[in-house]
Amino acid sequence: MTAIKDMVLVTCESVLPEVEKVAPQELPIKVLEFGLHNHPNKLNERLRECLAEIDRDEHFQVALFGYGLCSEGVVGLKPQRVKMVIPKTDDCIALFLGSRDKYIKQLRREPGTFYLTKGWIEYGETPLAIYNQEVPWTKKYSQEKVHWVARETIRNYKRVALIDTGVYDMTPYEEYAQKTAEVFELNYEVLPGSLDLLKKLIHGPWDENFVVVEPGTEVTKGMF
Repeated sequence: MTAIKDMVLVTCESVLPEVEKVAPQELPIKVLEFGLHNHPNKLNERLRECLAEIDRDEHFQVALFGYGLCSEGVVGLKPQRVKMVIPKTDDCIALFLGSRDKYIKQLRREPGTFYLTKGWIEYGETPLAIYNQEVPWTKKYSQEKVHWVARETIRNYKRVALIDTGVYDMTPYEEYAQKTAEVFELNYEVLPGSLDLLKKLIHGPWDENFVVVEPGTEVTKGMF
């Protein structure tokens, strides 16, 4: 296992509260804005830039990515000098739940689930934020139009699930999630989260739950 001092972590700001809970102080962290998730091509571009910077810095031997496949945002990344380690997940929901297996279990139980966490509520353009015209672009439209857009974004969902990772006070986020369920007439549930997958990303072992990319190898969708 590589020493912490030889590693660097790239993550989305939505996962930062959980990352900071498990990451040693000496681990450098590069944080990217949540909004990139809405633009996979831009996410891919920013991740390529981060990887290029890391490749040029000879202090680092391993680049950890606090992302999943994320709408193929990681596809095409190709480290030249460092090793890359990425959780083998579709997105960050499995990171919050603690494993891909737990995510699949929830997916089978209720595929129409809209997941929320502190990061998603604070940084994401959630349906409730759109509905309340709290997102900048909504100011250009009538309340009726905005309400229609908000309902369209969530119309295929049946459940709002707030993930409790145990990192912060849940009270304000419970209120937000409950309000979301109420406005859009959805079921509401709090799910227990886990930091296990993030801990393994940082401390190992990098087993079958991770995509380990050696220098000169390009990340493909098939790896996930």
